[in-house]
Amino acid sequence: MAWSTSVIAPPDGSMRDYLASLEKVARRGEAIYWPGHGGPVRDPQRYARALISHRRRREAAILARLEAGEASVAEIVAQVYPGLAPALVAAASLSTLAHLEDLTERGLASSDGAIALAARFRLA
Repeated sequence: MAWSTSVIAPPDGSMRDYLASLEKVARRGEAIYWPGHGGPVRDPQRYARALISHRRRREAAILARLEAGEASVAEIVAQVYPGLAPALVAAASLSTLAHLEDLTERGLASSDGAIALAARFRLA
């Protein structure tokens, strides 16, 4: 998408795969991207790096919330996305879940069972 970061929604979307794809395209030499949504991206490497940076900042915010004790996706979203329009809460929840899934796979977080919107999470 040319105007915003994509919603990564497990189980169909993987934050790890999304970030790996961004890293890959950031190393390529194209002068322009023609995304499926939005207009042309004329500085694609900078744009890909900005999306990676955005996701790493979001990951850091989620880890900070786990350190502070928030344990559910809903609790994390309420703190990490202050003032979020109610219509966007579901998308933010799915992207947060994708981050938590990746953090769990990397051994930085754990859950009380299956990784799902209703699960409780903590630092590993």
